[in-house]
Amino acid sequence: MSGIDSMTEFYVYENMQLLEQLEEILLSGQSDTGELSQEEIEEIFRAMHTIKGSSAMMGYDSLMNLTHSIEDVFDEIRSGRKLTQSKWEEVIDVVLAIIDFLKDEISKVQEGLFPQASIEELYQRSSNLLKEDIEENISYNTQVDETVDEVVNLDSNGMKIKVFFEDGCGMESIRALGVLMSLEGMHSSIKTVPENLEDDCDGEIAQNGLLLVLENPIDKEAIEKAIQGTMFLKCFEIEEPNENNKEEVAEAEVSEKIEEIEIKEDLNKEETVIEETITNKEETHVLEVVKEESQTEVKENKIEEKKTLDKNKSNKETKNNFLTVNINKIDILMNLVGEIVTTESMVEKQSQLENFDRDNFEKQARRLHQLTAELQDVVMSIRMVPISSTFTKMQRVVRDMSKKTGKIVDLELIGEQTEVDKTILENISDPLMHMIRNSMDHGVEMPEERKAAGKPEKATVTLEAKNTGGDVVIVIKDDGRGLNKEAIVKKAIEKGITTKRLEEISDKEAYNFIMAPGFSTKEAVTEYSGRGVGMDVVHTNIKKLRGSITIDSESGKGTMFIIRIPLTLAIIDGMKVEIGNEIYIIPSLNIKEVFRSGSYEIVKNPNGEEHSIVRGNCYKIHRLADILGIESKDKNEGIMILVESEIGNICIIVDKIIGQQNVVIKPIPQLLTQFEKVQSYMSGCSILEDGSISLIFDVNSIITR
Repeated sequence: MSGIDSMTEFYVYENMQLLEQLEEILLSGQSDTGELSQEEIEEIFRAMHTIKGSSAMMGYDSLMNLTHSIEDVFDEIRSGRKLTQSKWEEVIDVVLAIIDFLKDEISKVQEGLFPQASIEELYQRSSNLLKEDIEENISYNTQVDETVDEVVNLDSNGMKIKVFFEDGCGMESIRALGVLMSLEGMHSSIKTVPENLEDDCDGEIAQNGLLLVLENPIDKEAIEKAIQGTMFLKCFEIEEPNENNKEEVAEAEVSEKIEEIEIKEDLNKEETVIEETITNKEETHVLEVVKEESQTEVKENKIEEKKTLDKNKSNKETKNNFLTVNINKIDILMNLVGEIVTTESMVEKQSQLENFDRDNFEKQARRLHQLTAELQDVVMSIRMVPISSTFTKMQRVVRDMSKKTGKIVDLELIGEQTEVDKTILENISDPLMHMIRNSMDHGVEMPEERKAAGKPEKATVTLEAKNTGGDVVIVIKDDGRGLNKEAIVKKAIEKGITTKRLEEISDKEAYNFIMAPGFSTKEAVTEYSGRGVGMDVVHTNIKKLRGSITIDSESGKGTMFIIRIPLTLAIIDGMKVEIGNEIYIIPSLNIKEVFRSGSYEIVKNPNGEEHSIVRGNCYKIHRLADILGIESKDKNEGIMILVESEIGNICIIVDKIIGQQNVVIKPIPQLLTQFEKVQSYMSGCSILEDGSISLIFDVNSIITR
C-alpha cells in the first residue's frame, strides 16, 4: 500500500475482516426469538475488543471510544443481562450503523487520511442502549484504594513510581506491561499494583494509575528517561528509597508534591510526549483546562502534519488487495515449484549431452508440462474464495429495505460456499445488490396484497450459487407478482427500444427489455428505483465479467434471474481458429459440436439469412468473416461450429481450426478498443507462442447479434 506503513496496512486489513465477520454474525445469527447465542455474543465482544485495542495503539481515539461503548454493551449482555426482542432489534440496528461508520473511517485510513468524523450521535445511541439497567459499582474504588495503600505502606526500601496514562487512551494494562519492559535491567526485582497486568485491569489502572516498587534501582535519571518514552503518558511521580517519612509522603503525594506541567511537542515526529504532575489538590480544575487545551494542540499538530505529508505525495495511493490462503495450498505450491526446478534442470542437461537421448528428453518435457499444469491448478485454487461474504451483504440489503418499505421478506441463501475467483467476487457484489433491491421493490408485494392473493404475508427471496462446468451460476428468485409483459412492451415502444407489436414479441424478448438503458416501468422515482439505471448497470457489469443474464417470470408466481459467469477471469480453455489471415480464439466451453466442410447443409430463408438443420433442429448461421468485415479464404467452404450459451444456440463458420490450448486472458490493448467490432464482439485477448496477439470472441455477443 503506497504511502502508508506496514502497521497501518495491517490495521486496515485486520479490522475490515473483523467488521465483515461482525456483520455476518449479526445478520445470520439471530434465532426466531431475535436473540443471539452466547457464543455469538462472546465473538462480537472479542471482535470489538480487538478493534478497540488496535485503534488505541494507532492513536485513533474516536474509533477506540466508539468500539469501547459497544464492547461495554456486549459485556453487560454476556454477563447475563436479558433483552426483549425489540431491544435486540435496537442493539443490532445500532451495531450495524457503527459497523458502517467504522468501515468508512477505516477506508479513510487506507487512503492515508486521519479518521476525523464525529462519533457523537452513534456514541450517544450506543451509550443509551442499556443505560437504565447499568448500576454503579460503589465498592470498586474503595477496594482498589485499599490495595494501593497496602502496597505503598510495605516496609520496603524500594523506589516507588506512580504512573498515570492519558484519559481514554485505552489498553492501559498493555501500556503498563510496556513500562515494565522499558525498565528491564534497571532493578533487581519489581512489584506492581495491580499485581497481574496480564489480566483485564484497564479500568483499575485508568482510575488509580500504575504503582511500581523497584528493589535496588539504578540511576534515577535513566529510569525517568525510560518512563518518559512511554506513549500516552500523562504524568509520573518517583519516591526515592532513601527518603524519610515514606508513609507520610505516600499519603500526601497528591496534595503536597507540586510540579509544573511540561508539554513537549515536536511537529517532525509522529509521537508527542505529555508530561504533567498535579500541582495542588485545589488546582484540579485549572489542570483539566490546561490538559484539554494541550490535547487540542496535539491533535491540530497531527492534522497539520498529515496535510503536509499529503501535499508531498506525488502519486495517488493505490489500494492493495489481500487474500487469506489455506496453508496446505502454500505447501503444495512450494513442493511443485521444487519439482519444476528439478525437472527443468534435467531437461536442460539432456539437451546438452553429447549422446542426446530423444526419448528421455521428451519424457522429461512431458513431466515438466504436467507439473506446470498442476502449478496452474494450485495457483487458480488459491484465488478461489467462497461467495458467502457477498451473499451475507445481501442480508443487510433485505433487512434495511424491509424496515423502510414495510414488506416482510425472508432471504434464503443456497450454495454460499461455492467458490469463485476473488476478482469476480469483488465485481459481482454491486450487480447482486441492484437485483435484490429490484426484487424487493418491483417483485415483492406488500403484506396485505399478498394476503389478498392467498400468499403468505412473508415473501421469500432466494439467492443461490452453484458450479456448472467452468461457470458459476447465480440465481435470484422471488415469489412476488412477476413481470408484466404488456407493461414492459408498452414502455419499450414508448422509449423507442422496439418497433414490434406486442403479439410479435416473445416473453423472453420482452423480459430482456428491462435491461435496456433508461428503462423503468416505475411512474415515480423512489429511493430504490425509477431512474432506469439499475438493470442497465447490472447487464453492463456482468458483461464485463464475460457473463450473461437470462430472465424468467410467471405472473402472480414470481421472477427468476439467472447469472452465468466464468469461474475465473485469468485462464480459459480455447479453440484457435483461422479467419482470413488472422488467428482468433473461441472459448471451448461454448463449443458444442464441430462440422467439417461438406458435412453440413445450408439453407436460406426469404430474407437471405442462412440456417442449418442439425439433428432436427434449425440453427441460424453467422459467418465470422462477414461479422468482422474481413475477406474469407473460401466463401463457399469452411468449418461450421455449433456454439451454445444459456441465451441460445447458433452456428458459426470459420476458415480453419488450428487446435485447442489453455490461454491466459489479457485486456484488449487500448489501440484496438477504438474499433467498434472489437468492442462489440471480443471479450479479451491472449498472447500466442510466437508473440502475436489473438482476440477472444464473446460468444454471447455473437448470439444476440
